[in-house]
Amino acid sequence: HIIQEANLTHHPLPIANMSTTNNDSDADNSTAASAYPSNGGSGVGANNSLINLFHLGYRSLLAQLGDLFSAGELSNSSIIGHDDHDKELIRCYCLPFVKFGHGARGKSNVKTIFGLIFVPIFLLTFFLLDDIGKVVVRNMQLRRGPSGLMSNRDETGVIDFHLNRRVLKEFPGHTREVLLLSPSLAVQGRGGSHSFEAMLKCPRGILFMFHGCGRYAASFFYSPQGRKMVEMATEMGIGIVAFTKSEELGCWNWANDGETVKKLAKKFISSRLSKACAGPNGSDAVYPPMYAFGASSGGSFVGMLSSQMKQDPEDYAPFLFSAANIQIMAPNEHDHWDIPTVFTTMSGDTQTSKKVQDWVNNEMQNDKGPYKIITSSGRKPIQVDHFARVFQDDRQMSDRISGSIHQDLSTLGVVNSSTDEVFANPRFAKDAVMSIWQKYDLLSRKEIANDSKHLDASDVHPFGVSQRLMRSLKKEELDDADSIWLIEELNVAWDEHEITAEGFEDVLQFFLENGSARLE
Repeated sequence: HIIQEANLTHHPLPIANMSTTNNDSDADNSTAASAYPSNGGSGVGANNSLINLFHLGYRSLLAQLGDLFSAGELSNSSIIGHDDHDKELIRCYCLPFVKFGHGARGKSNVKTIFGLIFVPIFLLTFFLLDDIGKVVVRNMQLRRGPSGLMSNRDETGVIDFHLNRRVLKEFPGHTREVLLLSPSLAVQGRGGSHSFEAMLKCPRGILFMFHGCGRYAASFFYSPQGRKMVEMATEMGIGIVAFTKSEELGCWNWANDGETVKKLAKKFISSRLSKACAGPNGSDAVYPPMYAFGASSGGSFVGMLSSQMKQDPEDYAPFLFSAANIQIMAPNEHDHWDIPTVFTTMSGDTQTSKKVQDWVNNEMQNDKGPYKIITSSGRKPIQVDHFARVFQDDRQMSDRISGSIHQDLSTLGVVNSSTDEVFANPRFAKDAVMSIWQKYDLLSRKEIANDSKHLDASDVHPFGVSQRLMRSLKKEELDDADSIWLIEELNVAWDEHEITAEGFEDVLQFFLENGSARLE
């Protein structure tokens, strides 16, 4: 006959058993007994409780996992039951709601399911921990400050400025385009092996830049000297803002530009920075320091803005400079301010240098300032490798091309071939300078690329201009970028009247030492 029993009393762990007699004739009639019967039999009433059910399942899981990974074979064994008959114990791998099978087959099924579920979970956990670790390391690098920051580079290695252009409008009738460069920076890991972009939600400072006559606002981002200055500022976490003039190739005019710049700058600060620089839980914004840079006509405009801010700060707030840098321009005699200011003059322009010194001396008698004067180092040679060094990030400007440009400058009498010095003011040699940059402009270099089997014309761009920046520039600005690289470098070498990055590191340090944040 057939004997069935749960056999729970012989095993403290609730592992289901299947018991059969060793009767060959009745082997086909074997049936399984449940380890969790639902009838009212003795000792099983408590199993109807949901809590006990999960408790039994937990104990069963532990027991079956122990069996699953044990060294011995515990699935089948012969035991002597209480009725003195030989019986075979067949292990059931099951949970309260799931049954995986009996004996060796059940054990195999559990191993398979364990591998399909727990191994992917383990790998996923490993990758998540790895990502969390990288985020922690990156945050630590960012918290170290600007010393770990470097400018973005495109795939060719060219300094890559992600320029945003917006048209701001303010009633009544004030409209102007503003160029924005947020400090989206690449943070270099130890050894330079890893880098990633990091957006600074609230910049360390804002630098308002005003160019001189005949220059576009966008030229700060593609001219040799301008992009050096922008690169240094963004590496310190400072955002760049440049307004266009009422006449872009004209000069700054207070009657046409003064009120417009004030209103639009206030709107920009209130709309762009108030949320980005808000305090904890939406408290009042702490605006970052706001700095000003102006060259030539732009320098005079910065002086007028600074003077008006001193006279009526409430009217200009929150558009108030913390510090300023005025290049190659002396302040107007009737303009007075106490904003910390650096004046940058060129040694070849003694008249402007004297006016600046006189103005500073007069203001310092009234305990204003601090003020600082930086004078350029004098005339500089244009050596054979000069342009290769200026555009060392742009592989288009090779040593061969730099040498060829130097040869052309010497042949046309712009540069002395013996001393490498500029013969005369480059502004008086326009024809010679134009003929040289046209030889290396976009059109000429693309024609060379089309005739070559090793060059791609689509990779040709103005020197020092990344592909992303090109897409942000207007046609007239691209034309300007195609020529400004030569005349600007020649003017800097002549050292009389030109925007210069010389000493700008000291300017930025002066800004940080004297600038301060303000509450909204």
